[in-house]
Amino acid sequence: MNSVDALDVKREELRQSVINMADLSTIPVTLKRILEIVDDENTSVSDLVEVIEQDQSLSTKVMAVSNSAFYGYGGRVKSISQAAVVLGFNMIRNLTLSVSLFDTSGKDAYEFLSQLWRHSFEVASVSALLADRTGLSRKDNAFLAGLVSNIGRVILYQVFEKKYLDIYDSGNQDVMAREKATFGATHSEVGAWFAEGFRFQKECILAIEDHHSPEHLISNFRSGSHPLVALVYLADVIVSADKTGVEVDITVSPEHNAIMEAVYLDDESMKEVQEEYLAFVQSTKDLF
Repeated sequence: MNSVDALDVKREELRQSVINMADLSTIPVTLKRILEIVDDENTSVSDLVEVIEQDQSLSTKVMAVSNSAFYGYGGRVKSISQAAVVLGFNMIRNLTLSVSLFDTSGKDAYEFLSQLWRHSFEVASVSALLADRTGLSRKDNAFLAGLVSNIGRVILYQVFEKKYLDIYDSGNQDVMAREKATFGATHSEVGAWFAEGFRFQKECILAIEDHHSPEHLISNFRSGSHPLVALVYLADVIVSADKTGVEVDITVSPEHNAIMEAVYLDDESMKEVQEEYLAFVQSTKDLF
């Protein structure tokens, strides 16, 4: 078997693992139960609410995303049941599924997952800010797309555990190339497989798959389609500015200015959003 064939085998084995993730012995019990619930069309929102309420860490995170000022509900949500009513079943299922992946019970992964959770929450919040400013997407859809944009990294950890953390021993540069060589696919591909398998919205799947390479969709942005890819990419750039931690993996596109222009943004508006984001970081520091 040549190297190309071997890579294809790795890729297909990984795809099957992602599709059948609930069968993995390595994932936490709560995550396993949530995967089973959201994959079963006969379950109801009350089944999901019950599982969330039984896990304090998960419940806290779901309430945090539900009440984010940048998510748009202004602190009115006071319970998981109310969150399900306010956000709707599809949104609460997708948020819960996404948040539950960030389980920090493993000692090896605690720092990695904690940093990535904060980063994802911040990217989600800035994505919502950019959606509000440009009017190109609903804030709730932008928030979810930002939250799950790097979900493939969490899934790769859930599947491979320490072997995935070892990818970062060589630093943050060329992480996606090392993922491809080691596992057969990048975290963007893995995240898109997962989101598609669990029936996330198409725009959300595209944001996961393409926010690392938004330049090839510039013509789409200009015609008004797939704006979430651009907004999530720009949000990640804002959040990642001057950071060097393991959560940072975005690189500035060679067509960065053209991408901004295609979604009606410029340097000044990006700076204003960054200032709003920095104020937001201070207001939410107790959550992390």
